[in-house]
Parts: sequence; C-alpha cells; structure tokens
Amino acid sequence: MFDPRPKMSRSDLYDFEEELSVLTRYLGEPLVVVSGLRRTGKTSLVLTSLNECGRPYVFVDLREGFASWRELYVLLSRSFSEFIVRASRWGRVRDVFLRLISRLRGVSVLGLEVSVNWLPEKRPLLSELFSILDEVGERVGERVVIVFDEFQRTRGPVGVALHSAISHSYDFHRNLSFVLTGSEMGVLYGILKNPENPLYGRAYLEVRTRKLSREESLDFLRRGFAEAGMKIEEDEIKKAVEELDGIIGWLTYYGYLKVSGRGNFESVVNKAIELAKNELESFLSSRVSRRYRIVLKLLAEDLREWGRLKKALENAEGAELSDRVLYEILQNLRNHSIIDNENNFTDPVVRRAAQHL
Repeated sequence: MFDPRPKMSRSDLYDFEEELSVLTRYLGEPLVVVSGLRRTGKTSLVLTSLNECGRPYVFVDLREGFASWRELYVLLSRSFSEFIVRASRWGRVRDVFLRLISRLRGVSVLGLEVSVNWLPEKRPLLSELFSILDEVGERVGERVVIVFDEFQRTRGPVGVALHSAISHSYDFHRNLSFVLTGSEMGVLYGILKNPENPLYGRAYLEVRTRKLSREESLDFLRRGFAEAGMKIEEDEIKKAVEELDGIIGWLTYYGYLKVSGRGNFESVVNKAIELAKNELESFLSSRVSRRYRIVLKLLAEDLREWGRLKKALENAEGAELSDRVLYEILQNLRNHSIIDNENNFTDPVVRRAAQHL
C-alpha cells in the first residue's frame, strides 16, 4: 500500500471502488476526463482501470510538459515503445501495430524501440499517428485508449496542434478513446471550455478523484503499516492524518519513508515540505516570482480576506496596486489548484512549503 509508484491493480488501490467502477465503464468512449488535486490518485486510478478492462492503451506522460515538436515527438516515441513492450498481453496488437507503424514516413522501428522523427520535412502528422492506432483497433476489434497524463501541460502552438489532432480523431476515428487527466483543474477546463480551442464542444465524460476522509486516512495508514509488519503509535498516525489532510499521495509518501527507516515523524514531514517547495519553485520560475512569493506567504499566514491581503501586498511592494494585479495572481493560483475559491490552500503540505519561500 505504501509503494510510491502508481498502482496498477485493484488489490493495491485503496477505497476508490466507485471511481474505478465508473471509469472502467467509461473507457472506450471518445473522450474521458479524469481530474482532481495533485496526489489524489488519478494516475493509479487510470492504470488500474485500464488493466481491469484489458484494453490496449498508449500512455503519454506529460508531467514535464513540452515546448517544441522535438520534445513532443520524443515523448511519443517513448510512449509507443512502452506500448510495444506491453502489447504481448493483447493478442495480435503488437504485430499489427509494428507492421503499420513501420510503414509510416519519419518512423523507424528497431526491435521494440520506436523513434518518430521531429524535423518538419520528415515528421509524420499527429493525425497520421492516431490513424495508425485507429487501424490497429479496427483490425483487432478493440478500441485503443490513448492517455495524456497531466494534459493541462499542453500549451503553446505545439499544444494547440495536439488539441487539433485529438479533435480530428474524436470526429473521424471510431476505434480510439482518449483519456485526459489533470491536476491543475482551472487550466485543464480552461482548455476544454475555451470557444477558440479545437476541443471546444466535444462532449466528454468525467471522473474526479478526492481526498480521503479522516477515518479513511486513519484506516489507510493502519492497514499499510500492518501490511509492512510495523507497529506505529496511534498518536503519530493521527498526527500524520492531521498534517496531510487525506491526500493519499502524501499519506503514501509518509508511510513509505517510515517503513524505509528514513527518519522520525518530523523529518518525514519536512521531506514532504521540501518536495512541495521545489514544486512551488518550479511554478514560480515562469512568473513574476517576487509578487507571487509575497502573496503565497501571506496566504500561508492565513491572510485571506481581500482588503487585508491587498494592503499587505502593497506594504511589501511600497506602492499602490490596482485590484486587477491581485485578482490575476489569485485567479492563477486557483487555476493551478494551489488555492480554492476561499483562498485556502488545497494541500496543507503546500501551505507549509509556502511559509518557507
């Protein structure tokens, strides 16, 4: 239960039976969206559901994002190679895919490795790649699922090109099913609900992950430590639940470090805070960092009321600011699911990390 890697089977997936049942029923539909806060089990839910239903799938990990055709096609090459390795479990899928993909311009196959050329004059169109997978599905009589994990990272001109290709495939490829996951929900739904985006107007089915309740969190930790043969004081387990607030990824991280003998409770929590701080720094790196840092630290000090927050920001900057400045900062933090509509942090560990910016 404390394995930090995404879960792959129902036996390892804690208490998401309803979400798993719904998602497994949805797989095969043209477009499915799986959303939820970071570390609430989206990837585990998707992978478990795919393994439960036995459908062939391509999994594209977009957590690092991409800014160029080269970066996107490297991701696709890696994803197709992983698809080939898995494909033996799906009957004829591997042979059919290898035969079709090797005929496509700009694609080379060496053993179980696929390489897709990214140069403008040589690269295949995204729609051509999707057409190959659609034909695979048609020939084996099974819809192929294409997962884009953390889809909100698809930005810029190359991102829009990907959106256009998915939109085209939605309309014309009957043997494909797309699953888009996202933890920065304002950004994710901003893509899907933007009238100027190619995906706008495409109907989708939706599954949302959630935080565990207090009782579920306590049960998860108790069962995880029992599975590992460790006896942890009940007071520490309760304290961990209070600190980590039902976010199963943090509970798993805590359990994993404890079982691995990586330190006492405080040192484990501090490791989680440092990890969250690094993620905040990555978020800040592409923004007017100083102003965002000030707002995040003020919010972490429970200064959430608009008037007081704006006055504190102006005091820190030594100048009067328009309402628009603060509004855009808060809206951006909400879009990335760092805070909610009441200016509360969605993740207590991130709140602690913001205090140390």
